[in-house]
Amino acid sequence: MNILRINGILAECLACIAILGFSVGLAHGQVTAEPDEDALAVLLRLDKVIQPVDLTTTKGVKWSLAEANKAKATVIVFLDFKCPISNRYVPILNSLAEGYQDKGVVFAAVICDEEKPEELERHMREFRTNFPVYYDPQHLVSTHFVAHVTPQAFLLDSNRILKYFGAIDDQYQDRTTRLKEVRSPHLVEALDQVLAGKAVSVKHTQAIGCPLNRVKKPEKTEGLVTFHRDVQPILQTRCQVCHRPGDVAPFPLMTFAEALNWADDIKEYVASRRMPPWPITGGVAMKNDIGLSAAQIATIVKWVDEGCPKGNPADAPKPAEFPSRDTWEGPTPPDLVFKLPETFHLAPRGEDHYRTVVFPMNNTEELYVTKTQFIPGNKRIVHHSLAFYDGTGMVLDAQKRLGKSKPSKPENAENEDYGPGYESGMGLGFTPSAFVSKNKDNPGGSFSGWVPGSPALANPEGANNVIPPDANVLMQIHYQRTGRPEVDNGSRLAIWLSKDKPKKYLLGFLGDSSFRMIPKGMSEFKSTGIRVIPEDCHLWLLSPHMHLLGKEFRVWHQAKGASERKLILELKNWDFNWQSRYLLKDPYFMEKGSSLHVEARFDNSSKNPSNPNTPPKTVFLGESTSDEMGFAVIGVYQNGRPKFGTDFLMYFQKLMQAEALRKALGG
Repeated sequence: MNILRINGILAECLACIAILGFSVGLAHGQVTAEPDEDALAVLLRLDKVIQPVDLTTTKGVKWSLAEANKAKATVIVFLDFKCPISNRYVPILNSLAEGYQDKGVVFAAVICDEEKPEELERHMREFRTNFPVYYDPQHLVSTHFVAHVTPQAFLLDSNRILKYFGAIDDQYQDRTTRLKEVRSPHLVEALDQVLAGKAVSVKHTQAIGCPLNRVKKPEKTEGLVTFHRDVQPILQTRCQVCHRPGDVAPFPLMTFAEALNWADDIKEYVASRRMPPWPITGGVAMKNDIGLSAAQIATIVKWVDEGCPKGNPADAPKPAEFPSRDTWEGPTPPDLVFKLPETFHLAPRGEDHYRTVVFPMNNTEELYVTKTQFIPGNKRIVHHSLAFYDGTGMVLDAQKRLGKSKPSKPENAENEDYGPGYESGMGLGFTPSAFVSKNKDNPGGSFSGWVPGSPALANPEGANNVIPPDANVLMQIHYQRTGRPEVDNGSRLAIWLSKDKPKKYLLGFLGDSSFRMIPKGMSEFKSTGIRVIPEDCHLWLLSPHMHLLGKEFRVWHQAKGASERKLILELKNWDFNWQSRYLLKDPYFMEKGSSLHVEARFDNSSKNPSNPNTPPKTVFLGESTSDEMGFAVIGVYQNGRPKFGTDFLMYFQKLMQAEALRKALGG
């Protein structure tokens, strides 16, 4: 057979792989590849010897891949300390490196970003890496392996034959969807098969993470849409509030070079409306709308499609000025400040952590709140925060029962979560009693919330929350892990008070759906509810709440005697990690006797990547992460003094009923 014939057959094979969407069977198992030239190039190297290449540390110490023959297996993982997904896997890799060391397996990481050597060394110390990390700023090693994502793993046997490449496990379904539990530990399964002398059943999986650009993108100057004139103003007003140095976002978007580096991701995320995180798709206008308009999205997409033209720097807007996030807003200092009394310690590995910290107010009379502000103590890990008041004392008692202020094993302290407060999950962390003996007329409620980028929350003019005597403040903080031990010793909540009795009263009641349980396997479960408006009032705030099965949420208002309903809020693609409070641009009047209708939709099937249960199981109404909820806090203000907290007491009764149902059904 001549060489032209061989090349023709090879071309036909490559075309077939492309047509089949890169899902093909190799050896005894499945190969799932992404449709790009890099994946093809590596696929063709499976079960072949990888030629030696020199790897170098920041200190100039060299290690040759030729030495991999001395090990029973070698794992090379490409990482990026600027990538949050990559960072999530560092403690996992630490555990794997330690666990397989006695089995003769060598683990090594390669960093290819543009960090300076001293920055890389600092990150290695912070993440406690127990495997060698090599520095590849010229992309010699990444090109040798044809790596294109971080994290991405390559497994070689003792003969340097490539046996597996791709994801470490299936924890990430895409860059914004992370499973609660790993279903397929791809790398571990392949590694165990190699060590056992067996054929690898799954040789390739799609690595999900941040792009590894081996070739620097060329700079284009001219275009119909340019960065400085058209794109930079959008980034300033919609993105840089979080995407700036030292803030909560994983990378800054302040300069052309930074935007160019992330251009493909920017296009993907804004086109799908995943960023900025604004899931509202219908209803009345919201004052805190951070979403992009269709025209803004089209501008960004056009810019990327044209090759990211830089344009004339003279067209650039003035640099945006952002107020300090570490100082209290406004001309007057707060009346009360509640700060973490001790340092909270967050372990590098595990699910996100929800911490409730309770502060006794020791107030002898009612307090009238006009404004609140939360400042995170560690922007890397504080994802969002909610604030409540409790007039019953139940939550303070729970903190005394459930709190963990010290590590259970001091020698393993950095791998434990501990500090002030208690782990509460997505709710209170316990099923509260509906029977209260203190402050029955005002047992508790929500009065503040914070997400990255949000300013102080000022109440409508002349309207106050009323906190009863001898109350407690609850600060619930959602912490996200970074892959390294973290601390928070500075998160704090400020409250501004009025000395005068309210002219208008703020209260929150529940627009609650009616379900008690969600059957397993149902991908379209709908639950509805109606809340009759007890007094004339103005709606100014909505805060939907569901857990991990939630998909969509809607709120309508129906005027008294009317047959039609007005859509107030429609939220699709619910993501618990981005729940927020939505402030109406114009307060909406609701007459006594009118009604609010809510609809919550859930997906309790195996197709829901956020489903905490594999396989799915019947889920009940409840407080824990594996339970479910479906309501909206309805923030209103009215002239007369309301009956506070009635809805929340009724909801506590509902939780108790659901718990009884769970026990009766053996759930």
